[in-house]
Amino acid sequence: MVLLAVFSVCLLFLLGAPAPAEGHLLWLQSEPAGLTLFHGHPPGLGHDSSSPMEVPIENVLRMSCFDESGNGASRDSIGAYPIDFGGPCAASSALVSSGYWTKTPYGTKNIPKNEAESPISGWLSYESVKHLAKWSEAFAAPLTGDLEIVPLHDPFSLGEGDKLRLLVALEGKPATGAIVVYDGKPRGETDSEGHVSIKLRRSGLQTILASYRTPLESEKADEVVRTAVLSFALEEKP
Repeated sequence: MVLLAVFSVCLLFLLGAPAPAEGHLLWLQSEPAGLTLFHGHPPGLGHDSSSPMEVPIENVLRMSCFDESGNGASRDSIGAYPIDFGGPCAASSALVSSGYWTKTPYGTKNIPKNEAESPISGWLSYESVKHLAKWSEAFAAPLTGDLEIVPLHDPFSLGEGDKLRLLVALEGKPATGAIVVYDGKPRGETDSEGHVSIKLRRSGLQTILASYRTPLESEKADEVVRTAVLSFALEEKP
């Protein structure tokens, strides 16, 4: 079993977006039979007795597997887990949507704004997850049109204290002003070119999250709230 990508959805509360359960995680899990998308506590990281649950397949818009050349195979219709891509992935990703959310005086509801009683604000939510199992120059550019965090050089060559230059992109274009979170703390915003640098603080699984908002002209919501995560594992250097 390999944990491919995780992010704490409780951070989304800080960014103004909803989450299914505070403190829970979303991650891709790799097994010989393929990929499965979970939310909850990954094995060994839980603080309570709750068990991880599969993300409902109706919320999964796409799961993808990429080779070292950046060529990908995708499943846009998920009938059941695990998703078999015929072998290991040099990079893998998933796109999920929990739909429309509306803030009201009575709490946050998982419904469009035009269906809510006394709506205050509403948004459409998308979450994307990407994991790098190894490095390829093909991964120094976006692999999808989703909100995506792209390392601009080999992260596996780095160690504790080194800086990693990143691009945050949406539809292949720079996402200016995206909030970037590393190890549970905001580390800055992307510049006009979508770039930001972070300092890696430890070995082990690295998780970097970005959040980005865009206006939406719709009676159902005021904006689209997108989050993305990049993960990769660093071995401890002697």
